[in-house]
Amino acid sequence: MTRSFVALAAAAAVAALAAPAHAHVGDLERLRQAEVVVVRGSADHMEHVMQKAQVKYVVVDPEDLPELPLHGQQVLMVNCTGEMSAAARERVRRFVNAGGFLYTTDHAVHYLLERAFPGYVKWNGKTSNEEIFPMQLGQTDRGLLKKIGAGGHPRWQLAGGGYLFDVVDKQKVDVLMSSRAVAARYGGAGVLGVRFRVGDGQVIHVTGHFFTQPGQTLEVASAGRSFEQLSANVAAEKAADKPRLEALYNVAPKRPVPMQSAPAAASAPVAAPSGRGAVTTSPATHVRVLDRRGAYSRVRDDEGNEGWVPSDAL
Repeated sequence: MTRSFVALAAAAAVAALAAPAHAHVGDLERLRQAEVVVVRGSADHMEHVMQKAQVKYVVVDPEDLPELPLHGQQVLMVNCTGEMSAAARERVRRFVNAGGFLYTTDHAVHYLLERAFPGYVKWNGKTSNEEIFPMQLGQTDRGLLKKIGAGGHPRWQLAGGGYLFDVVDKQKVDVLMSSRAVAARYGGAGVLGVRFRVGDGQVIHVTGHFFTQPGQTLEVASAGRSFEQLSANVAAEKAADKPRLEALYNVAPKRPVPMQSAPAAASAPVAAPSGRGAVTTSPATHVRVLDRRGAYSRVRDDEGNEGWVPSDAL
């Protein structure tokens, strides 16, 4: 266990159904059992949104990501700004490939998504003022958009200094929310929120960061509820995704064996996301068989590590 994870274990906050409590998470299995993992940031607080949505979550620091046993049944919510090391970005990339849902806000489009998942969306170089705009909902995904704008006038709040973004690959990126008023004010398409799929998982990104507080005006509260409802929908859709992933990751290794970079005994081992040490399969985890060649099988485990292992180990 690394020193940074020990620090995490001493400081992480765990919430249970709207009754937040502080607890040690030195037991890695406890972290693996979390439904939502929130990564701390400097300009956003997704943990408050999860608390309001009554979703179980655990909070971690960006520097701890390379060592954490995240798996594809979880949602990873990254607070703005999304700045993190290359090793942390690699951990996030593997997490999504294994079926995980990544939910990011605002500056993370530039600091995380453009680097970990290039070619989908990008910051267009424009920043926003803090202001509420009417928005239009997309027609491609009613699950993530469920109950948003139920009153008939959906609103979204842009952040002061927020990063506006454009869709790069219109064939692979679904626009969840947009605003003609934002497009008129700032130019571009006025995109507010998108979803795209990578490997067995998906990425949801929105511009802005907001949650409701007591005493706000009706319009401000409406904008906050849209953010909260989308966040709750992300968690609910991930829970509904469980049977699909269980059908894909349906092989339990018989014994621990190191993953190799090629189907040959002399090939190099697959490195862990942190770059320290090699990845080894475990009977406690499940893998998806991606290919077979001779006596070897190429597999991806539920943490997103990929490599070749002897077929007789499966």
